[in-house]
Amino acid sequence: MSYQRFITAACLVWTMIHCARNDFLVEAFVTSVFRTKQQAIGRCLNNHPTIKLGSHEEVLSDKKWRQKPQGLAMAAFWRRDAEEPLNDPECPDLFDLIVVGSGNGACAFLQQCLEHSNKPVLKVLVLEQGEKYFYTSDITHQNGWSKSYSTDSIFRLHNAVTPSGIPVLSGKACTMGGGGSINYTMIYESSQWLAKNIGHTVEFWDKLKEELSVLFDRPDPFAIETPFCKYIQEQAVTVGNYAKATEKHMTANIPSYQDQLRRQLYAFPTQFNEHGQRTHSGVSLVDWRDSRLTLRVNREVRELLFDESGDNGDSSTCVGVKVKNNKTGDIEEYKLLDGTGKLILCGGSASPRLLMRSREHFNGNTNIGKHVSDHICMPLALFSIRDDMKGTIGPKDIYETTFAMSTLETVGDPVVINIDFFTGTLDRMSYLASSLYLAYLPFNGFKKFLGRNPRAFTVLSNAIRVLLSVIIFVSQVLFALWDIIRFQPIGSTEPKLTTSLVKFNPTKEGYYEDGNRDQITLGFFEDERDNAIAETAIKENLKFLQSLGLEPWGPFKWIFRFITRIPYKEDQVSRYVEHFAARTLLSEQHLAGGCVFGKVVDPGTRNPLETGKVFGSTNIHVADLSTVPLPRVSTQMTAYLIGHYVGHQLFATTGGRNK
Repeated sequence: MSYQRFITAACLVWTMIHCARNDFLVEAFVTSVFRTKQQAIGRCLNNHPTIKLGSHEEVLSDKKWRQKPQGLAMAAFWRRDAEEPLNDPECPDLFDLIVVGSGNGACAFLQQCLEHSNKPVLKVLVLEQGEKYFYTSDITHQNGWSKSYSTDSIFRLHNAVTPSGIPVLSGKACTMGGGGSINYTMIYESSQWLAKNIGHTVEFWDKLKEELSVLFDRPDPFAIETPFCKYIQEQAVTVGNYAKATEKHMTANIPSYQDQLRRQLYAFPTQFNEHGQRTHSGVSLVDWRDSRLTLRVNREVRELLFDESGDNGDSSTCVGVKVKNNKTGDIEEYKLLDGTGKLILCGGSASPRLLMRSREHFNGNTNIGKHVSDHICMPLALFSIRDDMKGTIGPKDIYETTFAMSTLETVGDPVVINIDFFTGTLDRMSYLASSLYLAYLPFNGFKKFLGRNPRAFTVLSNAIRVLLSVIIFVSQVLFALWDIIRFQPIGSTEPKLTTSLVKFNPTKEGYYEDGNRDQITLGFFEDERDNAIAETAIKENLKFLQSLGLEPWGPFKWIFRFITRIPYKEDQVSRYVEHFAARTLLSEQHLAGGCVFGKVVDPGTRNPLETGKVFGSTNIHVADLSTVPLPRVSTQMTAYLIGHYVGHQLFATTGGRNK
């Protein structure tokens, strides 16, 4: 064997060993070579004439299969269902309800529908663009949460820009459970905000929050805080002048934002059990084995179908949906029961887009697709954990269960500033860096290309993960050698890091573009007040954030700041904000608006059965975050609450019980 071949073989062996130790390298390789991991599996299975593919449960439970080399390899890669038959004999021809999406709003809506509907025979179809919940298992466990960003089948990029044409790195969850399968923060918007933007009284929303919180059955968040999370709260109080988190702000252990408090900490529970398993997300609200429920995944709704007879006067009646099967590419149609069927849109950004494509059926309502926004999300400095605190850091610290919130007085309503905290080892933090820091690519033109071609974003993010993995592996070897030289336990030198994000609502709202490749225009930094808000928010919290750790080693900090401009001193803040606004716009993936209550859909304050109904339609309702302006806090629980509200009004009220 020549010298070159020996080196090549050695590199391949190292790569295989390292891939075996790092799951995301395997996924990055497979998704780069094949369009999906299922195609990789199919290629292997199709080339083996003795193996016939059944359902994934049959494949993985078959001992003979698992004992074969192909079985051992493919069992590690398996993430997809065998294809569903198009003519499923158990799938009825007509449905009482077709629910588009299975995210936060959909899960809360379905829970109310299935619990309170008294109809003897109810047929509900749920159409999900992404995969079943089973296949998000890589990230539904708390230990793998940071893998979710940029994962091809779970996270997809929007084509988002500002009115000035600057691209915004903004995306969405695309899986059963929606954002609830990725994020796990839990905090409600204030009841005052809900009463103002939807209707009803503060007491009404307090009661609805209590109903929903009981369903989630979350433990006391103070009982599950990690030592370092408690340390963050202590520093926030003593250095940042925040008020302590308190159970007074909670409803059944889930906090609500309090309008009257200027600087306040909020502790929140997670959706995980004590073993890190995601057992209490929106998916857990629904009994998916209910015989009344039919779930179809990998189904992207492309078009709404209408009754063209003209028998409904000025209102349009939806009779079904046209759907693309994302596995086969086939177009399918699903129909509603004549006269009584309802279409429930819970697809997040898909809801306004579907309505916009049929705007003529809603009297040309120009408010569809308007009042859209997302949180401006600005990464802040990395700090190294002090040696005396390293031992307190564990996997559950990756997303700390506390928010630091403050308000800034501006022209109009006060602006709410949110700070999230992340802590972990170098390799865990690299998952976040591989996607979030793509915002710091130097060329806006290239980032526009990524927005229009999401697969390119995935490939690039995976490539960065591979590069980071190599860098981290080399670093770990060097740290281990240094520990050996100093006669220290191996691993004692490896750094543990903490960082944070600051997020807030932009001053100007955005909108969905008609046509134009599904482009979204977001008003980030289109108003000079956004610059002033960002500068003030960072400067007010810089000393507090500095107290959480030590500044990185000089050369590393220089490289980090050269790429990102992220500040460590007050006199660096203005330059960072200017650079971020012009080059590195990033959203929090919390897109809201487009079908706002009172402008596009009925708020249901007069007639519960009209709740969420699209003006100009007889049977289309919306039950997701697109029905409200952007909440000022993390949006997940507000999205659940809206789905719960629409379901409650349609099925749990006196007028809706028999429907």
